[in-house]
Amino acid sequence: MLQVDPRDIVQHEIEAVWNDEDLEEIDELVAEEFVYHNPMVAEEVRGPEEYRQLVENFRGAVSEFRMEIDAQIADDDSELVATRFRTTGIHDRELMGVDPTGNEIDVTGMLFDRIEDGMLVERYVNDDAYGFMRQLGLIDQHPF
Repeated sequence: MLQVDPRDIVQHEIEAVWNDEDLEEIDELVAEEFVYHNPMVAEEVRGPEEYRQLVENFRGAVSEFRMEIDAQIADDDSELVATRFRTTGIHDRELMGVDPTGNEIDVTGMLFDRIEDGMLVERYVNDDAYGFMRQLGLIDQHPF
């Protein structure tokens, strides 16, 4: 059986689902038991359908969306992938209860994905929530 590098699976998911908004790819890349953890999302997202809704909601609120991979590290033994990323776009529709601001967003962060049988089964997101909220005008910018 041909072994696929787990980094390639994560990269393909980011390109197809997040950048190209090809939501049909979710069925091929996201396992039924998938769980998405993100402190900015009120509850865990479970399964391909809830994940599709998450992507639709975020992509629908941020035009000119782009997620770039800066670096990836994979643990071949456990099929864990760490990805450092940068997301850009324009907040032009309601998002997480925040009215459109027209502000540009530029957020960096990390994804920690677990891959099994060539599919995403778990994702932890750790991104610059403070910076994101500041860019949306929810928090005043204070120098430290």
